[in-house]
Amino acid sequence: MSFHALLCSAAALASLAAPVAGAQVALPQTMSPIVVTANPLRSELFDMIPPVSVLVGEALLIRQQPTLGEMLSTLVGVNASYYGPNASRPVIRGFDGDRIRILQNGVGLLDASATSVDHAVALETLTTKRIEVVRGPGTLLYGPNAIGGVVNVIDGRIPFEAPVGISGAVDARYASPASERAFAGAVDVALESGLAFHVDGFTRKTSDLRIPDYARSARLREIDPLPPDEDEPRGRLPNSASDSDGGAFSLGFNGKDVSLGASVTRYDSDYGTVAEETVTIRMKQTRVDVAGDWRAPIGPVTSLKFRFGHSDYEHTEFEGDEVGTVFKNKGWEARVDAAHAKVGPFEGAFGLQAIDFDFSALGDEGFLPKTSTRSWSAFAYEEVRFDAWRLQFGGRYDNARLSAEADDRFGPSDRRTFDALSGSIGAIVPLGKETSIVGSFVYSERPPTYQELYADGAHVATGLIEIGDRNLNVEKAAGFELALRQRSGAWSGSVGYFYNRFRDYIGLFDTGAVDPDEDLPIYVYRPVKATIQGIEAEGTFSLGRVGPGRLDLDLRVDFLRGTNEDDDRPLPRISPVRFGGGVVYDADRWNARLDVLRVQEQDRVAADELPTDGYTMLDLTLAWRLTQGRYGMTAFLRGTNLLDEDARNHVSFVKDIAPMGKRGVTLGVRGTF
Repeated sequence: MSFHALLCSAAALASLAAPVAGAQVALPQTMSPIVVTANPLRSELFDMIPPVSVLVGEALLIRQQPTLGEMLSTLVGVNASYYGPNASRPVIRGFDGDRIRILQNGVGLLDASATSVDHAVALETLTTKRIEVVRGPGTLLYGPNAIGGVVNVIDGRIPFEAPVGISGAVDARYASPASERAFAGAVDVALESGLAFHVDGFTRKTSDLRIPDYARSARLREIDPLPPDEDEPRGRLPNSASDSDGGAFSLGFNGKDVSLGASVTRYDSDYGTVAEETVTIRMKQTRVDVAGDWRAPIGPVTSLKFRFGHSDYEHTEFEGDEVGTVFKNKGWEARVDAAHAKVGPFEGAFGLQAIDFDFSALGDEGFLPKTSTRSWSAFAYEEVRFDAWRLQFGGRYDNARLSAEADDRFGPSDRRTFDALSGSIGAIVPLGKETSIVGSFVYSERPPTYQELYADGAHVATGLIEIGDRNLNVEKAAGFELALRQRSGAWSGSVGYFYNRFRDYIGLFDTGAVDPDEDLPIYVYRPVKATIQGIEAEGTFSLGRVGPGRLDLDLRVDFLRGTNEDDDRPLPRISPVRFGGGVVYDADRWNARLDVLRVQEQDRVAADELPTDGYTMLDLTLAWRLTQGRYGMTAFLRGTNLLDEDARNHVSFVKDIAPMGKRGVTLGVRGTF
C-alpha cells in the first residue's frame, strides 16, 4: 500500500471516527481529563499538542499483561520490542531503547531495559493505577532521549491523594496461554492529621507460553533447517516461564500548602530468555522515591514540585546453574518543576533535572566496560492564548558527561562531554467549538549513549557483535506534526501526520563481516541520514442506544515508514501497517467488546531482515461491575487470538523464533474498598 493511499484512507477513517488526542478508552471508566505528563500546567487532554493516550480504570484492567510493552502494543502508534512474554518495552513510532523514556511517577526507571531487548522493565503492571503515553518529540521536559515519546506509569505509591480512612484494592487474574497466575493487593491508611501510609505487594507466575505451531518461522526453518537429530520446538515456547514478586511501603503528609512523601519499592523477577534454552535472568531492584509539592506562592513562583528516585538494580544471567554476566545499574535522578505566575500573556514553568548512574556488565559475555553517566538539564515551557488560539513552546539545554573505565578487553579509559539544545513550538487553532487543527515543530539534539559509544563484543540477545564508536557526536533531528481533532458529538477523534528527519541518526548497521571466533555478524554503531514518517488515526463513532445500553464503534489505523537516506534502504524493525476496530456495547452493570486488529505483511525490510507475514487478531471481552457504597468489584472474561493465528511481531529481534501466544482465555477481577 503506497504512502499516498494510506494518507487518503486515514483521512477517510478520521471522517468517520477517531478518540480525542489519541485517548484510547476501551471501556467506560472514571477518567480525569487532566494530563500530568508533557505539560506542567496539567492541561486537559484536548488542549495537549502532542497526542496522548491515557489508560485508567477498566481500560487499564483488561489490558493487564506481564510486560509493559505488550500492555500498550495495540495503542495507535505504539508497538512492542517483544523478546518473548517476559521482556518487552514500548516502541513508539519506530523508536525504541534510549529514544523512549519510561517513567515511574515522573522519574526514570534506572534499570537496564534500554540496554538490551532481553532485559525486562523493572516495573509491575498489576500495581499500576494510570498510564499516560505521549507520542512524538513534544516531551522535551523529560530529556532529549524522549524523541519517540514518553510512557509515564503512575502507581500512587506515595499517598498524596489517599482519602481519609482505610481504602485499598485487590487484583487477581489468570491467563491460559502461559498459565499466568497473578495477585496484587494494596492498602492506604490516611489520618485526619494529614499523615498517610501505603503498603502493597504482588506475585506473578507463568509457565512456558503455549504457541499455535512451531517456535521457528517457516522462512527460518527453510533457510536454516535443524540437524536431522534435533526436533523443532512446537506447541510451547521453550524457556519462557517466569516468577516475579515484590512490594512497596510508603508514607506521606498532606497539608494545606505542602505534600511530602517517600516510598521504598522492591522488585524481583526470575525468567527465561527465549533465544537460549539454558539461560535465565534473575533480576532485583530496590528503589527509593521521594516527592514533594509546595502550593503556596513564593514571589513569582506559584508552585514547586520535586521528584527524586534512587535505584539499586542488578540482574544476573545464568547459563544453567553457572553465573554468566552480571549487569548492575546504580544511581539517581532528580527534578524540580516550578510554575510561575502569569507574566503578560505568558504562563508556564521552568525546571532543573539531574541524572547520575554507573553501569557495568561483568562476565564472559559482557560487551561493555564499566561506564558512568552524569547529566544536568534546564528546561522551560510557556503557553500563550490569543482569543481561542493557543500557542505552546519550550526549550531545553542538556550537559552530559559519559566515561568508560580502562579494561583489557575494551581498551583505554575515555571521557566525552556533550552539550545539547532542543526546542519546540506548537499551536492549537480552533475550527469550531469542538474541532481544532494542531501543529508543531520540534528540533532536538540527543547525546549518544554509553552503549553507542563503548560497546565492543558479542551481544547474545541480538546475536550480533556490537561495536560502538567513541567519536560519535550529538544526534540532531527536526520534525513536524499536523493533526485534525474532534472531541464530541456523534464522533470524536483525531487523524495526524508526522515527519522526522535526522542529520545523523545513530543506528546499529551491518558491516558485512563475520567474527571468526564467535561466528556472529559484526555490526557497528554509526550515524546516517534518516527519515521516519507516519500516519495515525483513531476514533469513536456513536451508534446510539440499543436496549438498556449504548453501542459504539471504535476505529484505528497507523502507518510507519523509516528510511536510511544514505542508501535509500528501509530502517530495521519498522512496524507494518495496522488497522482495525471494535464494537462496544455498554450497559449499566456490564459491557461487551469485540476487537479486530489486522497487521499487514512487512516486506519492506532491511538487508539483514526476513519479511514477516500478516495476521489478524480477534479478541472478545465481557466485563461486569458492581458498586455498593464504598465497595466495588469489576470482573472480566477475555478471549484472545480467537483465530489462533501464528502471529509474529516484525518489530521484535526474535520474531522468527518467538511467536505470540495461541488462542487463550483471560479471567480477571478487581475489588476496591
